[in-house]
Amino acid sequence: MSDYKDYTYRDIDNPAGREFRDKLENQDYVFAPGLYHALDARLAERAGLDAAYMSGYSTVLGQFGFPDLEMVSMTEMVENAKRIVDATDLPVVADADTGYGGVHNVRRAVREYEKAGVAAIHIEDQTTPKRCGHIAGKQVVSQEDARARIEAAVDAKQSEDTVIIARIDSYGSANGDWEDHLERGRLFADAGADLVWPEMPDPSREDAVNYAETIHETHPDLDLAFNYSSSFAWSEQDDPLTFQELGDLGYTYQFITLYALHSGAHAVYEDMKNIAENDEQAQFDLEDRYLGHETESHHEMSLVPRYQEIEAQFDPDAKRRMEESAGFTEDESDPITSDGDAPEPTQDD
Repeated sequence: MSDYKDYTYRDIDNPAGREFRDKLENQDYVFAPGLYHALDARLAERAGLDAAYMSGYSTVLGQFGFPDLEMVSMTEMVENAKRIVDATDLPVVADADTGYGGVHNVRRAVREYEKAGVAAIHIEDQTTPKRCGHIAGKQVVSQEDARARIEAAVDAKQSEDTVIIARIDSYGSANGDWEDHLERGRLFADAGADLVWPEMPDPSREDAVNYAETIHETHPDLDLAFNYSSSFAWSEQDDPLTFQELGDLGYTYQFITLYALHSGAHAVYEDMKNIAENDEQAQFDLEDRYLGHETESHHEMSLVPRYQEIEAQFDPDAKRRMEESAGFTEDESDPITSDGDAPEPTQDD
């Protein structure tokens, strides 16, 4: 044990991590849609989902227009994670790629993500620069180097509630195989990872079942993570896995990496094509879909009523300005009370 003090360590509280752990313990499985910006996280919360997953591929494509080839830095990823965390009360799981370098980089990444308020991060065993697990050419580091990453990440945690997920890319890589995939899962579990995520190269039911059953022979209580990957056409499988089946196998954390990106890209493309061809009729068509829908008011989605309450609380002239100007106020619960004072914030605020 070193006598040197770790001056970067701060003992912090992580309520999001506690909430995520509680859900993992008490639900059959926890599902999180992959997303890349604050609004999608808020919509996921409104829709009643369990958690939000800041997907690496979604972030680099959605925010930068890049492929997932580790072209975005740790600081850029953490900044995006913080924006997502600030927009929702859901626990956020974030992609931390390979940890962005050696063990010192891994340790710093853990602590920067913790400061951003995420509940969990995942770190993978690919060589640097890594790539999306479903782009050809991936390669993994040695078992020893991979285990060192996970041990460094676990040791660096500033809150015991922060969840560390170890991702394995050996199966389907240029220098790995199925047995190595299994052995790395055991190594990462022994290194202190809270969940092990065995990335799969295809949507094989047999592989998912075999992995869970085999690793639980030696590690019966190990929680697993499963990527219901957007790279696969699940609907075209003869007998696609269900979330409940995966939960029963011990895949307690499940996610679809690019769910929001595919959803949004499809809808936006269709509407852009429509307006390019049909002018104002496309706006009328869009209104037919969103008027009366949960997403109708961009003011509500951006919490304008809450900010009006705050403005009225601290700015004595705010009530007059709102009354004497055109614009949005929440009709059913006017943020200005009859005596001119702002109401007390609700628990949701």
